[in-house]
Amino acid sequence: MRPTPPGPERFPFWTEEKLRIADTDLNGHINNGAYGAFFEAGRGELLTEIAGPPQTRLVAMALARVEIDYLRELHYPGRVRIGTCVARIGGSSFALQQALFAGDACHAAALSVMVVLDRETRRSAAIPPELRAALERLQPS
Repeated sequence: MRPTPPGPERFPFWTEEKLRIADTDLNGHINNGAYGAFFEAGRGELLTEIAGPPQTRLVAMALARVEIDYLRELHYPGRVRIGTCVARIGGSSFALQQALFAGDACHAAALSVMVVLDRETRRSAAIPPELRAALERLQPS
């Protein structure tokens, strides 16, 4: 059963990416790997916005899981918008929900789990209060 695509109103944070000819595959549409890269760009921009550049963050973060539902084909040329919101906040991890839009149509949806790591031990660590507060502001209303 195909999931119902989320609407753009769900997402408080947006990133835009250009479709490249190098992203196409033998079927003439944008390759599934490019969808993953678009979602990664959205996660990276959001995390930099709320926590600063990776080199100066209080904690490190690692991607633990990602699920992508491919809903529609994309074709070169064009641009896509990636919407992101915080779906869940735990003790040492949080989940980001994302959707990929071209025009008004949702072409893919993703759910990613990020784990917060202590910079020295590289083990999971509690989400610092300031990061938690920033994540809470990005949850859907």
